Amino acid sequence: MNLFEAIETRYSHKELFLPEPVPMTHLEQIAKAGITAPSGNNRQTVRLIILPNKEAIKPLNALTPHGGLGSTSAAIAVFTDTTLTPDGHMNFDKENYSAAMQNMLLAATALGYSSLWLDYIYFNPENEKAAKELLGIPEACRLWALVPIGKPDGLGSRREKLPYEERVFYGNYSAHKS
Repeated sequence: MNLFEAIETRYSHKELFLPEPVPMTHLEQIAKAGITAPSGNNRQTVRLIILPNKEAIKPLNALTPHGGLGSTSAAIAVFTDTTLTPDGHMNFDKENYSAAMQNMLLAATALGYSSLWLDYIYFNPENEKAAKELLGIPEACRLWALVPIGKPDGLGSRREKLPYEERVFYGNYSAHKS
């Protein structure tokens, strides 16, 4: 699958996954796509933990009451090392993790998997702290998200995208392509 096909077919899979495992070589390809994303001032703050099977994921299931992890065969935890940004300097951790996430989601799609940007759970400081303890992530780091990865059990629902013409302008906001 080429890049543009992956971009057009990627969606947030919020349904069940098939029980088949994801090969470690594929998880490593997806992780590599994440860490090769651009980073502010090249600080490379993004860190990943590959959760290669249901046993590794199971302790985190209680933190995701609305699903997302329950049936997946693999996942990747995405966090940033906040100690890499010197005091008084601009922190790009949110941008860094976002770029890594997008690369991983596209890589998963290109390899034939479905995935999900699962982050809302960790906006709750108590959930973030609990997950960091379960994963052994140092306190100084910021856990942003998990990426469940697997083969979808069915087509999965997709949301409609607004037409190109309603979102892209030429030269100024009132100019559409003629």
